[in-house]
Amino acid sequence: MLKAGVEERLHEATGLLLADNEALLNLAHADAPMRMSEIAERLVLSRGGTTKVIDRLEEAGLVERATDPSDRRALVVAMTDDGRAMLEKTRPVVDEALQELWARHLTDEQAEQVLDAVTSVHEGNPDWHH
Repeated sequence: MLKAGVEERLHEATGLLLADNEALLNLAHADAPMRMSEIAERLVLSRGGTTKVIDRLEEAGLVERATDPSDRRALVVAMTDDGRAMLEKTRPVVDEALQELWARHLTDEQAEQVLDAVTSVHEGNPDWHH
């Protein structure tokens, strides 16, 4: 329900889907262009699903593919300046949607409990850390 609500608002405001935004966020925080397999792993998508996301973003001019300098058979994806500008547009849309659909319905104590629970799960699964 939360995901659908956030995605609806994000799509209306920017034309992006949540997976598109997640791909941009991962690329923005990467030290270097990322391989498709890395993006797929972080997005928890199939290769085909990841290809569709990157195709949409490339068509919109938000990312670009290039040959991996360390392996000419592989491709890497990097964010463009337009992609960085798009993230500046998506951040407030997502933040506002999360505030309206989620955060405003929780007391500070409940929010702390949710954070504690998610932190425990995250720390208990070190193989998930990127």
